[in-house]
Amino acid sequence: MEPSRVALGSIHLTLQNVLSTLIAVFGLAYIARTISQEEMGALTAIALATSAIQLASDFGLASSLAKFVSELRGREEDISAYFISAILFKAPASLLLCSALLLLFGSVPLVQSSAMPSSELINLIAVDAFMLALITPFNSVLLGSGHLKRMALCGISSTAARWLAIMFLVWEGYGFCGAVVGWIVGDLTAVLLLAVSTAKLVTINDDLLSKGISLLPSLLRFSWPLFVASIVSFLYAWYDRALVFAFLPLEDLGVYDISCKAFGVLASTATALGSSLFPYYGMAYGRNDHAAISAGIRRASGYTMMIVFPLTLGLFATSRAVITLFAGQMYEAGWGILAILSLSGLVYGVLPSFADLLLIYGKTKTMLPLSFIPVASSLFLLPSLWVLGLNALALMRGSSLLLTLFLTMYFLSRIVEIEIDRQRLVKTLASSAFMVAAVLAVQQICYTEFLLPAYALTGVVVYLAGMRLLKVLSEPDIELLRQIFGERTVRYVRKILR
Repeated sequence: MEPSRVALGSIHLTLQNVLSTLIAVFGLAYIARTISQEEMGALTAIALATSAIQLASDFGLASSLAKFVSELRGREEDISAYFISAILFKAPASLLLCSALLLLFGSVPLVQSSAMPSSELINLIAVDAFMLALITPFNSVLLGSGHLKRMALCGISSTAARWLAIMFLVWEGYGFCGAVVGWIVGDLTAVLLLAVSTAKLVTINDDLLSKGISLLPSLLRFSWPLFVASIVSFLYAWYDRALVFAFLPLEDLGVYDISCKAFGVLASTATALGSSLFPYYGMAYGRNDHAAISAGIRRASGYTMMIVFPLTLGLFATSRAVITLFAGQMYEAGWGILAILSLSGLVYGVLPSFADLLLIYGKTKTMLPLSFIPVASSLFLLPSLWVLGLNALALMRGSSLLLTLFLTMYFLSRIVEIEIDRQRLVKTLASSAFMVAAVLAVQQICYTEFLLPAYALTGVVVYLAGMRLLKVLSEPDIELLRQIFGERTVRYVRKILR
């Protein structure tokens, strides 16, 4: 894949993220004001249950499938048998787990709360969990094949369907139950669209089923370390919410979860940037072109820093206004959590450019301790919970992100050369620091959450001025922009930044 195609893929996924995020922001802002904090916490508990089913039914196959598909595409070989093999495992596994969910919720209530769904709604949640489990193989095939535009279109369409259904049902007075049903509508839309998009990449023949069955043992042997690592990552991703859920009221869980969702907007943008590199790295590995991978790390890190650094520090500077305008005055107490998470998000300026390479190189057993060590080390900060409250959980998450970055660089440097664009690192951080100082100064003069667009505009102007002053963009960057957007866009970019 050429750099321009990689950049286009990154743009598609980033645009999907931006559009999906805008839709979700308006949707969340609406339901946060129409359902109670207790009901918001109950939605988080349901998301925990469905996510656990996805994890258990996957067995690490989603990441493995994307790796093998990209490698096979690099060698121009058929991918159909690997896809069928993953489906043969996930479909019965998810069906079994969803049946267990029905039995568990039918006999033992999750929590004594009027916000929890009825038995009929639990049936729908189990169906939704089954659909979610089937989404991952489709996504893995599209990602590994480099069809990022299809992924983006499916993602945007399903997100729009989800939030339109949620807002309509909540508006009609169905409240919490309407939010759950709307979520299911969105997931069903995603399954249908992804199935249609993936069908064109899979070739059906007489021996496809037997090939898929024969590949399953080797695929599971490769995937099991990823599965264990996923369990550790899942526990870390949810343990803070689980602690709040177990020991504090659902209202506190709602406040903490809203803060994490606001930060998740930024994290998902960085993930989209990194995901666009996966097929490029996989195909280069399939061709045994390690020099192209090293060059890709340097170039990609420069672009991710230019995008992510101002976003993270901008969110840090406006965290109070963001969470208040985003979810309402009742969630303002979570702004400290959002500010801490935003600072830790600087890691995403570098990590996405090489985060998936351990998987590409088949170092699944290395990924296991890499997922465990940051989680275990962050627990040393647990005593601060009694002093800092919920902010301590944000500190724990931030420290684990930083350690993940260092450990990933250490393990990966032993198998491939890693070179970060250090010059751009310094210049982009400096431009972002100027931006933060300007935005904080404006808020000191006049603060209200309704001036958030003005704060954002101030940040953009100062950041672009810093990039121009420090000459962040180089001629190769301009040439890449010309290949993607054309000469007219390049003329505007030169006027603003060069």
